[in-house]
Amino acid sequence: MLEKKKDYDAIELIASAARTAATGNGDAVRMPGMVAGFGLVLDVTVTATAVGDLLDVYIQTKLDGTNWLDVYRFTQCLGNGNAKRYIGKLVADTALTEFENGAALGEHTGRALLGDDWRVRWAITDAGADDASFTFSVTACPM
Repeated sequence: MLEKKKDYDAIELIASAARTAATGNGDAVRMPGMVAGFGLVLDVTVTATAVGDLLDVYIQTKLDGTNWLDVYRFTQCLGNGNAKRYIGKLVADTALTEFENGAALGEHTGRALLGDDWRVRWAITDAGADDASFTFSVTACPM
C-alpha cells in the first residue's frame, strides 16, 4: 500500500532579486524535519549578457550545527543564456556518500544529506567589467 504524500508548502530559500558579480550567501532557513527529501527549484529570470558571465548556485546545510556544507549544485548558467528553471532533488535514502569536507561538487550533483538549517550560496563570474547581473530565486519543497 502506498502512503499518501505529505502536504507541505514550498519554502523560499532565497527571494528573487538581481545579484551582481560577487559571491554571496542567503540567510539560514529552518526546514521541517522528518522528511524523505526536498525538491529544489532554481528560477533564473534574467541573465547577464556576456558569453563568459557565469552563475553557479549551491544549496548548503549544516549537519553539525556549525559548518555549512554544499549538498546540491545546479547546472551553471551562462550570461548569454535565456531565462531558465532548473529542478533537482535530494533524497535521504540514497547510496552511501563519503567525501572530504570542502570537496567541490560538480554541476547538477548532490549529496544525500539533510540537515535542519539550509541556505543558498552563489558565485557570479564577470567576463568583463560590466558588473554581470543575474536575477534568480530558489525554492525547496519538502517531500
